[in-house]
Amino acid sequence: MADIHLTRDLLWAVTRGELPAGVITQIGTQHLMSLCVTCRLEITAFRRERAATAAADYDRAFQLLPAVLAEQVPRQEREQRGAARDLEELLALPREERVRRVERARNRFRSAALVRLLVGESRRQVQADAEEAFHLARLGRLVAHRNPQMPGAFDLIALATAQMANACRAGGDLRQADEHFGHARYVITHHGVTDMEVLARVDKLEGSLRMDQRLFSQAEELLARAATLYRVSGDPVETARVLVTLGGLYFFQNDQGRAIEATTAALKGLRGTREPRLYLCARYNLARYLTEDGQYEEAADVLAVDEDLYREFPEAWTQLRLTWLRGKIAAGRGESDAAEQAFLEARGGFIASGHGYDAAMVAIEDLVLLYLREGRTADVKRLAEEILPVFQSQDVHREAVAALRLFQEAARQEQLTVQAVRGYVKYLREARTDPTLRFQPAQPA
Repeated sequence: MADIHLTRDLLWAVTRGELPAGVITQIGTQHLMSLCVTCRLEITAFRRERAATAAADYDRAFQLLPAVLAEQVPRQEREQRGAARDLEELLALPREERVRRVERARNRFRSAALVRLLVGESRRQVQADAEEAFHLARLGRLVAHRNPQMPGAFDLIALATAQMANACRAGGDLRQADEHFGHARYVITHHGVTDMEVLARVDKLEGSLRMDQRLFSQAEELLARAATLYRVSGDPVETARVLVTLGGLYFFQNDQGRAIEATTAALKGLRGTREPRLYLCARYNLARYLTEDGQYEEAADVLAVDEDLYREFPEAWTQLRLTWLRGKIAAGRGESDAAEQAFLEARGGFIASGHGYDAAMVAIEDLVLLYLREGRTADVKRLAEEILPVFQSQDVHREAVAALRLFQEAARQEQLTVQAVRGYVKYLREARTDPTLRFQPAQPA
């Protein structure tokens, strides 16, 4: 679970009556007890500003904090050490045995700290192994259910349930994800969940699901609210993370202007933070959106500035996407030979690394369009014949394969047009997160 800091913005919001004064106590007991440097600096700055403007007197609340810290810090440190040992022991076991171990235990595996660690581990695993991520989040919820007297039990149940939903989403089971989010919302509504970080996290994750379901209005509302909650909570990194997602939503809707605006705002929030991968992701997205907006020189400038940063991430996935983007910029500049070389390199790399979907997207979204514009019909046909076997070898879902068969046949009949190709590209982008989506060929005018 991300830390919530006491910031001047949050404290002024309490002073103005926009948030209840109990928020200070809540965050003080949950975060100040870890002796957070950020909180100490923000409190000092706030007290300076408050003295200068004769704001409401919160001195008594702050005078009580040292006594609270002295009492609670040792207890929380013990709980954290115990939770870390519990997590290590559980992770060493097979999944079924983990559940049995938690269910049989009378005193162990009951802490809020363990729930947070399990949810955090689930978040780390969600892209690499959605099934394991789901299991870990469900295990976290089981721990919370086993000890309903733990502080913030329902907050943690809602958080773990939302993470289960996100693991289902990552695994392509959108229906199951929807059901788990419904349960998380029930807990929030009926059991008084007020923790802002939990509420923001649930909004962010559900917003991502609504994006995958192409419910864009709902997704935008959820993501915007998540960004606001994280901002009020004083968490610039999570605020930026949501804004990056929001930028992706606008890009998916072909609104490049708002995509650029949201991503630029995210980058401002990442200044001075130690999140190089998130920063690189936002910078890459900015360059991509500028490219799609026709601002090729500006996009090239962004990549040039970030050359050293890209060297810090030499893994194939990052470098192949960089090559792909450079090809798009070259194509936009009219540098066909450089663009083709970059696209072929990216496509070959994606095939070699087992990313069939990306390989096909490079081929259809960029290479085929390049060949069509240059009248290279033979190359279009050859490429169309090569795409389908790559897809089939990568266990791509059958609806996408069916669409590619139509694409392949249209290429054989020399019936592909730029407009038709763009229709296939749009479908494949949407079908990537929804295996049930069927391709509907455009009807002739």
